[in-house]
Amino acid sequence: MASCASFVSQQSDVKLMARELAAISGAELPRFGFVSCTAGVDVEGLRTALAAALPRVPFIGVTSCRAVIGDGKLARGPVAASVLWLLGDDVRASVVGQPIAVADESRGQQLGQKALSALGSEGSFAVLHATPGTEEPLLRGLAKALGKTPLLGGSAADDTIEGRWSVFTHDARYPAGAVLAVVKWPGKALAPWISGAMPAKQKAVVTKAEGRTIQELDGKPAALVYNEWLGGALTEALTSGEQILSKTTLSPLGVVRPSGITLVHPERIVGGKALASFAEVNVGETVALVRSTTLAMQGRPTNLVARAMAEAGLSELKAAFLVYCAGCMLAIDPATGAMVDALKTVTRKAPLMGAFYFGEQGCHSPGVPEHGNLMTAVLLLG
Repeated sequence: MASCASFVSQQSDVKLMARELAAISGAELPRFGFVSCTAGVDVEGLRTALAAALPRVPFIGVTSCRAVIGDGKLARGPVAASVLWLLGDDVRASVVGQPIAVADESRGQQLGQKALSALGSEGSFAVLHATPGTEEPLLRGLAKALGKTPLLGGSAADDTIEGRWSVFTHDARYPAGAVLAVVKWPGKALAPWISGAMPAKQKAVVTKAEGRTIQELDGKPAALVYNEWLGGALTEALTSGEQILSKTTLSPLGVVRPSGITLVHPERIVGGKALASFAEVNVGETVALVRSTTLAMQGRPTNLVARAMAEAGLSELKAAFLVYCAGCMLAIDPATGAMVDALKTVTRKAPLMGAFYFGEQGCHSPGVPEHGNLMTAVLLLG
């Protein structure tokens, strides 16, 4: 029988931290693990110590913003780490990683093909962790390699957006790179992903854009259009170029795609006219102003899990792995602990683990992985 176990540690000594995170009872070794830690942890030291404590156990890891969730508890940094281990003879996993300075589709396709080749079959689900800025090209390549395999993931984070992030596996750490796990799970595996925000009436077509910068909406400077939608809330930022993340968390842009709405979080105004964000938007796509509340963000994981379990007829969970946006976490704090407690009312006694990311990945439709901001995803194992 497959089973799962989650642990959390706030030990400052990474060897003691690894000992607490690897406290598996019995003789059976895990077959795969998720690891997350805050940027205040000695990541390479933790990686090495965990690999030594659980030899031949593959895992993927990522740094989280300010806190982690493990064993159903919120653990705040600066030093905190959590794990979710998957155990059982029927569990198989393939883990790959590589340094990536500039991502393209071929890198993503190579990652996916390498993982599938090592696994020897299709996976029940896939998890991607990448450092910020590389996600969209990797996802396009992964879609070609993985087909309709459910995929979710979270981008590496730190506490202050200063680049103190990394991703890692049992074999190596990557300050700039990506890690991918393709896992075969004997039971049900669900990976729902939602924005949870409500579109307002304001919307426009992207008429000029480059990468993650939106230059024009309906032929007008994008920053001016967005500022008008927000009732002038960004007027000072038009000239200062200051970061606007906190001013746009509850009213970001939603990209209206056939599969669903994917949120984009505007970061700052460039040259008084363009909007720089944390996700790509393509020319010809429609964006809408969307709105949320801190209360809605707090309840979103609970609602997502309850609905997904009901739709799938899943009455009992083996484990849950939460992908939650760092921007949402910062917006609802200090109620983050209450969010976790509410989530446990639906996951019940199942091991619960999660982290807070600078970008989220998921699929509105099977085989169409996307990168967004202020999104919520969860892996549910039954």
